[in-house]
Amino acid sequence: MRDREFIEFLGKGLYLVRGEAVAILTHAGGDPDSIGASYTLINILKKIYGTKRTLFTIPSRPSTHSKALLNHLNLMIDDIEGHEGYFIILDAGSPEQIEEYQWIFSNPEKVIVIDHHTTSIGSYPENVRLHVSDEYQSVCEIIYDLAELLNYELNTLEAEALFAGIYYDTVRLSVADKSSLRVVCRLAEKGVNPVEFLSKLETKIELSERIARLKAASRMKIYRIGELMIVLTRVGSYQSSCARSLLSLGAHIAVAAGESDEGVEVSMRAVNEVIEKYEIDLGKDVAEKLGGEFGGHGGGHAAAARAYCREGDIDSILSRCLEILSEKLGSRAELMET
Repeated sequence: MRDREFIEFLGKGLYLVRGEAVAILTHAGGDPDSIGASYTLINILKKIYGTKRTLFTIPSRPSTHSKALLNHLNLMIDDIEGHEGYFIILDAGSPEQIEEYQWIFSNPEKVIVIDHHTTSIGSYPENVRLHVSDEYQSVCEIIYDLAELLNYELNTLEAEALFAGIYYDTVRLSVADKSSLRVVCRLAEKGVNPVEFLSKLETKIELSERIARLKAASRMKIYRIGELMIVLTRVGSYQSSCARSLLSLGAHIAVAAGESDEGVEVSMRAVNEVIEKYEIDLGKDVAEKLGGEFGGHGGGHAAAARAYCREGDIDSILSRCLEILSEKLGSRAELMET
């Protein structure tokens, strides 16, 4: 167990919802970490804390990976409009990330946040109950430790749900530390077959996504900071997928921006060697700052982050993003001729 004191505090804190109705929310779009943690926590709340009703929802619309995992777990999205019980927010680094459900903060004492992003601290309204620890690489690992504390025996489906979150939040285990790998091994002992399970979640790339990736590559501008290649591009959709694909082309850091319902969505990715060598955290150092400066919000992980900007145009936002990266990396970016 990474942090017994933190998990014990969480376990005691959840006694607030004992016998009550609870609605669980992820961040907008959800992801395997927030969904896997939600699925297992729902079962723990029912069996250990005796909640009388437990609802679940994903703000905005589920991502492709989210849909695949939801189907595998047979986890339905509920309508929580009018819910008057407790709310538990998982894996959302700021209130803005639950989008249309801001109304739940009208009674902040009924809101509980469980997260592994320190951006949560100080960003939520006063009296919201925070359970945040950045010692954990995923919320799924927090829920695993909670289950261990409560002597809750995970079944195979719950183990798969938690494995999915840890797997994807550690970039397919490429940045997993010893503690995360130890949990993965314990989940395997409970019946998780990674090859078989992950094949059910890996979805075929649609033609529209392929086109978006190709457009992103054709529109990219390449900058050099020392020995690092920084790539900026603009694309109408699939920003996360496009940024990820540009890493495979050779970029050390890739940023893809495009218009969305919230204004401008900026997705950024970095290779692990950059994160480790330069101690840069895209979520804290770039996305959070970028979102704040352009009237929106941002956050994420060291190697993968996203910002939503309600003010400014794509060019000015990308330009500022490059400035922030240059400041953090300690050298001015030079545009490469193509």
